[in-house]
Amino acid sequence: MSFSSDVKKELCRVNVKLDRIEQAEAYGLVLFCRRFSAEEIYMRTESHSAAQRFAQTIAGLAGVVVNIDETLTSRKSSPSVYKVSIPLNDDCSRVFSYFGHDRTNPFLRINLANIEFEPCAAAFLRGAFLTCGTISSPESEYRMEFNTVHKNLSEDLCRVIRETTELAGGRAASPKLMNRRGSYVVYLKDSEDIADLLTLMGAGSASMTLMQVKIEKSLENTRNRKINSEIANTEKTVSAAVRQVKAIRALEKSGKYEELSDELKAAAQLRLAYPTASLKELAEFSEIPISKSGLNHRLKKLLELGDKAIN
Repeated sequence: MSFSSDVKKELCRVNVKLDRIEQAEAYGLVLFCRRFSAEEIYMRTESHSAAQRFAQTIAGLAGVVVNIDETLTSRKSSPSVYKVSIPLNDDCSRVFSYFGHDRTNPFLRINLANIEFEPCAAAFLRGAFLTCGTISSPESEYRMEFNTVHKNLSEDLCRVIRETTELAGGRAASPKLMNRRGSYVVYLKDSEDIADLLTLMGAGSASMTLMQVKIEKSLENTRNRKINSEIANTEKTVSAAVRQVKAIRALEKSGKYEELSDELKAAAQLRLAYPTASLKELAEFSEIPISKSGLNHRLKKLLELGDKAIN
């Protein structure tokens, strides 16, 4: 079962008590069908819950006959595809007119009279998602999509999403629009935008799941950055220690070691005794109290002298 299917199941459990909110959801359901006209209304979905919600809502609201036809597929993830349709032309015409659409107008746009209030707009978006929406599992990526066949309708949907989320929480979502193989896709990629919209539509549990995954990813990324930083620091320490030991051996080989000051000899012996220790550890191992910066200065001097001895 996919995350998208789980979201649609949760949305289909939303209990609508007011007629105008039910009407707004029904409007979202039919408006974003694969075909919505005075002659033909139908949608396709892999969600049985969405198919049932569509049929029950539209039949109960408009008093029309709604058919659900199931087609079996070879895919394990979605073994069935459901076509939900209004088979009678007169019923299609009645539903089309019911929501204030004119058959003489070739451009399909959102009739804002059906979603005048914020709860109605939220219900409308829920219906739209049930009909044409998908959402990726947050473990893989943050992405919610609404697939439509009309450019003007897609642009209207972007505007409704922005305005409704801003009214609901004070933070407007930022949907984007793209063309994909002849259809128009309204999509969101910001995790907070998606979580806000899920909550607005009525999928609070899915929203919490998404945010929990985001927190876990953040903790994992922080841990990985810390591990990578520690590895980088260790590699840096080892690299520096190798150069220091090499410089000390060069000084010994060239006879320059005996010319060193007692402080530099003590630093050299400390490094040779603990070849993999960090600067902090070396300072702690020193019998004579010395700061990290002081020890670092002496080791740099040894490097400088060692390079001269090698060359």
